[in-house]
Amino acid sequence: MIENKILLGKWEDHIESIPSGSVNLIVTDPPYQVTPLRWDKRPEWQLFMSQMARISGDTGQMWIFCRMPWSIDLHLAATASGWIFVQERIWEKQNGSGATVKTFRKVHENIWHYKRPNASTFNLDAVREPKTSKGDKSIRAGKGVSKCQFMQKRVAYIDDGFRMPKSVIFCPNLHQSKESLGHSTQKPEAIILPLIKYSSNEGDLVFDPFSGTGTVPAVAKKNGRRWLAIEMVPKWHEKSEKRLEDCSELQKSIISESVIKKGNKSIFDE
Repeated sequence: MIENKILLGKWEDHIESIPSGSVNLIVTDPPYQVTPLRWDKRPEWQLFMSQMARISGDTGQMWIFCRMPWSIDLHLAATASGWIFVQERIWEKQNGSGATVKTFRKVHENIWHYKRPNASTFNLDAVREPKTSKGDKSIRAGKGVSKCQFMQKRVAYIDDGFRMPKSVIFCPNLHQSKESLGHSTQKPEAIILPLIKYSSNEGDLVFDPFSGTGTVPAVAKKNGRRWLAIEMVPKWHEKSEKRLEDCSELQKSIISESVIKKGNKSIFDE
């Protein structure tokens, strides 16, 4: 099994070498063919989603950055391959595109969360954060009834001082920041971190088939996960390899964590 490497080439060139059911979590930002850049070519979604399903087996999960209208094709291919849509997260940025055109400025990116049929890793305790208002409460299995799609068991609202993060997260993009390696679509580690913490455990294998500057494998490595990535552009492959050499678990990313009673089931148990 190949792991802890960033492979050079197209994802199609290497995907067959990844064993079925070996990947626990996919986190990726695929190209959508919205720029004239040579690498910006949309995947053939049905092939992509079927291969991601194969390597994820019945228990894997996927967080994928997407944008309209191509996300429609992405979703149809995902569901046809047995992926189950869970939720959406929205990254709000301080700057956006469209400042010189006649459309609203785009200051957000969508991240869709999918799971395989038997996925069971939802680490609420790794991402819950202190509540920000008196009315915020947290969810725990107990009394009461909810009709929410993933919460059809009995639940109760309790005030333990912590809550799940909101679906919209504000984080500055990396323009002129120290974290930036020069890639136009490089994602901040702060956006990737909660996705990995929430949907994988230490020792799990995290995979990114469109690695760019290596943000996903870098966050995975810093947080005790195994990692595997693919990048087709030699310049970014070289930069990401250097980035992975320089980072270690001693630089472990920090996120607000809380302790909840052991034995609580995930709200995504079905």
